[in-house]
Amino acid sequence: MIDRAGLAGLIRLMPPRVGAGVTVDWEAVQRAWGLVFPSDFKAFLAHYGDGLPHLDLGVLVPSTVTPETWEEPGAPKGGMGFITADTRATWVDTEPTGMDAAAEDLVTWGADGGADLYCWLTHGDPEDWPVVLFSHGDDTWTRFDCGMTEFLCRVLSADGRAEAMQDSAL
Repeated sequence: MIDRAGLAGLIRLMPPRVGAGVTVDWEAVQRAWGLVFPSDFKAFLAHYGDGLPHLDLGVLVPSTVTPETWEEPGAPKGGMGFITADTRATWVDTEPTGMDAAAEDLVTWGADGGADLYCWLTHGDPEDWPVVLFSHGDDTWTRFDCGMTEFLCRVLSADGRAEAMQDSAL
């Protein structure tokens, strides 16, 4: 089920550039990760590619092994796997409180220029994964009970339920 309200809202707020989308081999990527990614994330990548134009947010495009990384730990998950591994280490180092999750429950889907990390908690159905933000400035974790595209809509429309990225262009 695609979160059409989130994606449609995002497209209304910030239309994608012509030709911005990317194609992902979802079967190979999901096999490497051992999970199914949320449909709004898949639709975002198909429309926007690796980020929002003119803003300080990069969205990680999942891939699989490349010739340059095939021997490195985590390589079957590509660059998204490497950043997720760093995020999980940050989770352990910062010892977040008030969230019922372990480091291995996190998958990172984005990062901004302030080194803030945008993740999912991968509990339950992928369509219900909440967004979790690591704010590098104060080493805090914040949970948002919505999907990726709804979260981005909230941020872009200055919705108080998604106070995030205070130092970024968003």
